[in-house]
Amino acid sequence: MMPVPFDRPVLFRLRSIGDTVLMTPVLSVLKAWRPDLPIAVVVEPLSAPLLEPHPLVDELFVIPRPRHNLAGLGGRLQAIWELRARRFDIGFNMHGGTTAAWLMRLAGIPRRVGYALPNTRWLLTHVAPAPTEIWQKAVIHCVEQQLGLLKLVGVPVPSPLPRTKLYCAPQARAAVTAKLRQAGVSGPYAIIHPAAAFQSKQWAAAHFAEIADDLARRGLQPIVIVGPGEEPVAEAVRRALPAARRVLFFTDLPLSETMALIAGCAFFVGNDSGPAHIAAAFERPLVVIFGSSNDAVWSPWTNVPHRVVRHRLPCVPCAGRVCHAFPEPECIRRVTVAEVISAIEAVFSA
Repeated sequence: MMPVPFDRPVLFRLRSIGDTVLMTPVLSVLKAWRPDLPIAVVVEPLSAPLLEPHPLVDELFVIPRPRHNLAGLGGRLQAIWELRARRFDIGFNMHGGTTAAWLMRLAGIPRRVGYALPNTRWLLTHVAPAPTEIWQKAVIHCVEQQLGLLKLVGVPVPSPLPRTKLYCAPQARAAVTAKLRQAGVSGPYAIIHPAAAFQSKQWAAAHFAEIADDLARRGLQPIVIVGPGEEPVAEAVRRALPAARRVLFFTDLPLSETMALIAGCAFFVGNDSGPAHIAAAFERPLVVIFGSSNDAVWSPWTNVPHRVVRHRLPCVPCAGRVCHAFPEPECIRRVTVAEVISAIEAVFSA
């Protein structure tokens, strides 16, 4: 791998919250290598709050999601012109998708680095081999996949690898503190996130109600959080709770305040999803329940006590959108409450 000189990098990290969190070790490696290196990151609105307060991000470009109208096209064109004006000398396609590859090309970035995917290869100037080849091992975590692009161009990657790291905006912390005070929360609390992107990753709401009861018995105030469109999941948890159990629900927090709420918790329990990675980045002890996805790739990238709970079925991992092996996704359905409580106990005892 030949070193590639550069002084003005820009990282393209589009799409999901969890993937953006798992990109933060790239920031740490770049700044450790060259503390004076200005780092720009291109994100979409959904994940922008994750990086807005991050001290290692010098410039954040928030580009609109594509929409089938002139306003959406105009927003993308404006973003391209702004990127061209900054005269970046290298771009990294951390997401790997077609959109980022085209944005790098249209922005006139002379060195464009990414993995050798069929639909983007011809848009790149520096094509990375498979991350398994870069790292010379068979199983690669998402963090290692993204760091592999730095190794390709000669950036020294330390061992052990840095963990994920996030920061809270002060105004978000203040807002969450006020909301907790208003709700009467004065002691330690636990966050429960019962939603997920697919049915194959979403543990039963009634099971999460039992976990809330267990956490309350441990002296923690249970707080259930969900994002926009996930309110029915929270309501299902509410209906399954014991009548005497006081559980708080936050269903309309902006992402910046969700981050602050998670950052202050004493414990986190949830499905394999973005909030779990946020908890890991804030070094909160946590238990994550996996279904269809690959925990070797997507497990929390943290040094704090944590456990992954899952069932090893022959069909796992899979894409997860549709279960082709069973009428219902048994990978997540077979995880028991007892197994999750056992994992919680293990983390508390660590």
